[in-house]
Amino acid sequence: MGAEAEKQSEKTVYVYDFAELDSVPEGQLSGKVTPNNKVSKKSSSFGAAITGEAMHVGLIRKAPGSGSKPHTHPNEQFSFVLEGALLYEFEDQDCLVTPGTVIHIPANVVHSSCATGDGEALFFVCKDVRGGLAGPPVDGIEDGPRYLPGYGPNGKLEDE
Repeated sequence: MGAEAEKQSEKTVYVYDFAELDSVPEGQLSGKVTPNNKVSKKSSSFGAAITGEAMHVGLIRKAPGSGSKPHTHPNEQFSFVLEGALLYEFEDQDCLVTPGTVIHIPANVVHSSCATGDGEALFFVCKDVRGGLAGPPVDGIEDGPRYLPGYGPNGKLEDE
C-alpha cells in the first residue's frame, strides 16, 4: 500500500484525553492540538488545547497567587471552574469565582484572573476562534504573568 493510500485509510482522531496531551497525538486529527505548555507570555496559565474551525477548548491550570495581566481578546470566551478559585477583575467589577461557576467574557472586555492563594485553580475554557485567539495586554507589554501580593513563580510565597 502506498503512503497516500495508507494515509487515507487512517482513522481520524476525534476524542482527546487532556491528561495525555503532553505531545501532539500521531495520525490524522480532527482539530489542531496544542500540547500541555504555557499558554501565553502575559499569564501563568498552563494547559493543553484543541482548536477546530470555529471553536477552541482547553483545560487550564494556574498556580496559587498567579494569573494573567489585564488584557482583551477579539473573541467571546466562557470558562468553567473545576477546582480551586479564581479572582476575576473586569472593567468595572471584581469577582471571586469558585468550582461550578461559569464566567462569560464578551469580546474586547478588559479582564484579568488569578488563582487565589489557597491553591491551584483548574478550569475549562471555550473560545470562538473567528476573530483570532489572543489579544494584547492592556499595557502592551507581554512581560510575564501577574502575581497577587506576596506570590511569585510556581505559586510560592516570596518569603518562603
